[in-house]
Amino acid sequence: MSYIAVIKEGVHTVHKNWQLVIIQFSSMLLSCISFFLIVGIPIAVAFIMFGLDLTEILRFTDVVSAFKGSAEFLGKYFGMALVVILSLIVYIAFIVLLWIFTISGTIGILSKSMLNEDHRFAVKSFFAEGRRLFFSVFLFSSLVSIIFVTLAFILGILGGTASAVIEMAKTQEATLALFLGVFFSLVLISAGVFLITVTLSITVYGIANVAFNGTKPFNALKETVKYLYSTPSAVGFYVVLLIGYMIAGFIVVLIGTPFSLIPIIGPILSLPYQIITYAVQGYVSLVMLSSVFHFYYKTRHVSTTPQSSLASDASPKIESEQAPLPVETDTTRQE
Repeated sequence: MSYIAVIKEGVHTVHKNWQLVIIQFSSMLLSCISFFLIVGIPIAVAFIMFGLDLTEILRFTDVVSAFKGSAEFLGKYFGMALVVILSLIVYIAFIVLLWIFTISGTIGILSKSMLNEDHRFAVKSFFAEGRRLFFSVFLFSSLVSIIFVTLAFILGILGGTASAVIEMAKTQEATLALFLGVFFSLVLISAGVFLITVTLSITVYGIANVAFNGTKPFNALKETVKYLYSTPSAVGFYVVLLIGYMIAGFIVVLIGTPFSLIPIIGPILSLPYQIITYAVQGYVSLVMLSSVFHFYYKTRHVSTTPQSSLASDASPKIESEQAPLPVETDTTRQE
């Protein structure tokens, strides 16, 4: 099984469910619009209600005066600060819920399309899969995020320790300090890249496990770790997809750079191009996700029946049995 063949199958699945590209684009557009609705409008209203004067912020000339003035500013406009914080919290919560529901519905449609070739996208099916997988995806993502933050915190402590060791080495010998600086920098960079790659791999293959098998979040995490340990090519395949995604993003940005250099019509042309960029990013991300699902499905034994349809037919089957014929005895034969 080659990587190119799996990617072709992923592209075929995305084309079969092309409406998912529109769903991804709509979610991106809704994320941008909701920022102005949830954050922008309350801040504008708060500006008018509390009578915020921006000239008070511009009069700060240095860091010390800005620090002292910020305390006075916060005390004077505490209501304004409270509105901004609450708006940001509501916006972040809305974005998290929106994207988790979008991802849940997307992976549900992709998994069903792989289990059943005749299955096609339907709005009703998308919302049903989004509701079915929402809490599983939310809990699994939260669990992976907690583990990632913990490991990143430990990595930060190790980086601080390495900096202290380098500072101590500078007092002894400059050559030793230079060697330790380069060594610890390479080790920390390698560890950071490894941590990010493994975390992203666990996330995408973990939600594939949840989508195909309906596994609980903690069990999905354990099974995914075992799967990646027994199938290292899965991580390599995801790295290839990630590199392809970054190359595609670089090409899109490179093509759009000349629009910003045009004096008058440049900003006008950059707006529709930005919309096209969002659509391309949504399409490429769907191809990545679909390819990962195909790779997981081919290298991992999964149930051929979706979890949502296990209890679709719970009616008992009644089988009629023919009564056994009476056994003839010698006495009956004589009569």
